[in-house]
Amino acid sequence: MKNKNHLVFLLLFIANSFFGLEFYINSGREENRNFAVLNLIDNVPFACVESYDRASEVSEIICGFDSPLLSRFQRSETLFFSIVPESLEDNTQRFFLKIKPKNGKKIKLYNTEFSLISNQPIPQEHNEKSKRWQILGYENKIPFLNDQPSNGLNFPIFFEEHLPRVGALDVQMRPMNNEVGADKDSFLHIQSLIAEESYTEALNAIEEMLALYPDTIFKRDILYFKIAALDSLGKEEDYEDTMILAKAWLEAYPTDVHVPQILFILAKTYAKMNFFEEAKYYYDRLFSEYKGDKYELLARLDYGENLYIRGDRKVVLNMYESTLNETTDLEIASLASILLGDYYRKAENKTEAQRHLKSVLDANPKYFLKDIPKYYNLLQGWAEVGIVDVPSQVAEVMFEALEDKDDPLYLPLLKSMAIWFDKAGNLKKAHQYYQLLLKETESEAERREVKNLDDNLLLNYNEDNATKRLEHYDYVMENYQGKEEAKMALEKKAETLYETGNYQEIFALREELERQLGENPAVLLNALSALTRDSLKAQNCKEAAYYGSLYAERIPLQSNEKLQMLDCLRENKQYNAAQKIAQIESQNAKTATDKEDWLYRLAWVEYEMQDYPKAALAARDTLSLLSNPAYNDSAWILFMSLSKQGRWEEAFKILPMLEDKLKDSNPMIEVYKEALQRSLANKDDTAIKVYAGKLMALQKRYERFEYSPWVELGMIEALNREGKFQESLDLLKNVESRANSGNEQIQIYYLQGYLNDKLGNKNAAIESYNRCEAVQAESPWKNLCIDAKNLLETQNVSQTQGQP
Repeated sequence: MKNKNHLVFLLLFIANSFFGLEFYINSGREENRNFAVLNLIDNVPFACVESYDRASEVSEIICGFDSPLLSRFQRSETLFFSIVPESLEDNTQRFFLKIKPKNGKKIKLYNTEFSLISNQPIPQEHNEKSKRWQILGYENKIPFLNDQPSNGLNFPIFFEEHLPRVGALDVQMRPMNNEVGADKDSFLHIQSLIAEESYTEALNAIEEMLALYPDTIFKRDILYFKIAALDSLGKEEDYEDTMILAKAWLEAYPTDVHVPQILFILAKTYAKMNFFEEAKYYYDRLFSEYKGDKYELLARLDYGENLYIRGDRKVVLNMYESTLNETTDLEIASLASILLGDYYRKAENKTEAQRHLKSVLDANPKYFLKDIPKYYNLLQGWAEVGIVDVPSQVAEVMFEALEDKDDPLYLPLLKSMAIWFDKAGNLKKAHQYYQLLLKETESEAERREVKNLDDNLLLNYNEDNATKRLEHYDYVMENYQGKEEAKMALEKKAETLYETGNYQEIFALREELERQLGENPAVLLNALSALTRDSLKAQNCKEAAYYGSLYAERIPLQSNEKLQMLDCLRENKQYNAAQKIAQIESQNAKTATDKEDWLYRLAWVEYEMQDYPKAALAARDTLSLLSNPAYNDSAWILFMSLSKQGRWEEAFKILPMLEDKLKDSNPMIEVYKEALQRSLANKDDTAIKVYAGKLMALQKRYERFEYSPWVELGMIEALNREGKFQESLDLLKNVESRANSGNEQIQIYYLQGYLNDKLGNKNAAIESYNRCEAVQAESPWKNLCIDAKNLLETQNVSQTQGQP
């Protein structure tokens, strides 16, 4: 390879190992062009196939697996590859990986079944299935290849004996010469110290080796180890040395595999020294040149932390989330989740904060052991703002890792953990660690404090006997009146009563519970739920309505139980509570049927509360969903609500539908009464006769005569205007017995007299007027009767005198 060719292999962010399948990417640069190699390795052979486009370029590579791994893969996007997992809908467990080149990139498939570094012979043939496949992603042309013809022959190579092999490798993955001198032993010793994280010893060994072997062939590796060790120790006095050495190393070895790590060390070291512009240069190099690399992802997190500290927080959340979404490295994912959790903690979003912290606790609890003092300090910040549930569990993981009781963090961490478990409500753990703290602490003042804390757990008395628990809580309430302990004891007492089914006793405590615990304590509402259910099952509607009138929509019930309770509330005229429930449930209904049930009842409640505009709206909505014939009277509510508002034109438009759905039914009496009333006001004789006739027929059918004699008198008024006096008189004879007051009797007798006079029955007319005059009541109609009778009698006398 020519000098201008520079090769850099970087381990990228995808690294999966599920069952036997390994899945990772290497990347590099050749002739100033990036390339990447996707490696797929399994324990059993699997097939990969190329597909081509019209230009004979590879458009897609599909690899099939017989293992049920689909749920363990997610869609991944890299600089060169778009990787999509898919399964077949054939009830098999097979799944496929589809690899496509990104825009402007190319890909090529290679079967690497046979390892080039093994001792086994390399055969010539290529199988359709292989345990190893490599997919090369490149720009324009395949790297490392040129157009020069090959001078060799393509034939299988066999070795009789002494098969070739590669021995130990250095950090550059280069074969190490076993014939080198003693510096190799020093190098291997330093390498092991770095692996064991013995950084101070490693630095001493490095100085010693460089003094002994200044021209060692391992100089590049040794200097890299020194930079990594200085960074890991993180001593402020070493910052300047770290930067000088790292810059010199970068200049000397610009294509080394560890360049991204060195760039990251420079970036964060400058940031620690508050040289943020200089740090940004190295961050930007990582972001632009090594996108997706492990250290580029770590740089995003570190850069985000620094931006947050500097107050520039707009992009911080996106940087944390993008890192978490893109990485499959558990350590990087853990750090990203912790930073996200702390971000949300500072944003006062406790739910999201604990969710991210819990994800690390569940997936990688040992991560917190990497720096216990750092994460203990972090957890203290969380506890200060009241987030203790997950922090207490994390603290327990760290505490259990402390092997030495003389560790300066042992007692502080133990105490914090106990208090956090206490505040999180994990009383068993809190008591366990309070007791341990009492044994371990030597300070008398500290012991008294811990004893008081542990004594407060008495409120969470774990006696199995409910009667003893109740007695205990009564004791606490009596002896701690006005204190937090008494309030907690009251709540525990109510919970114990609920557990034993004493719901009425909880209900009797409702005023005390609400005064001490605030509105709508859960234990009270749960007791009311049980009481209401019992009342409904016993068909004790009055009792159910009583509970509903007090707590209405706050009582937790199933939808069908709420319907029953609302019907009981209506039956007992508790309309306000019924209205609240119906309004909420009609808005929250999930299905059309449920919505219809609640809108129907809401319409009735609004009508009964005389809120006719809202009743009309609810009734109209019910009709738009109508599927239950039992709700046909929604049309009645709509008609009546419109008529009550004087919206007669709208009301009469739905009258045909109403007559169709409720034909000849009892509720139609009210409808025809309203229709007749409007017709009388308009003096529409035709309409009067129609609606009066229908109203009288339904009254007779259902023996309801509350609108008599008003309806008959209205009919008579119309008949009289048409001169149908005999029909009017006949109608009056049938209605005489239905007069409800003296005034109505007087009116009936007057009309009888008037009609008899019109028909020429003078004597019958006078008789009716006499009966009218005899009624013991005062009315303008009575005066008319007297005047009419006197007039007829005068006429009779005149006629008698005028006869010969």
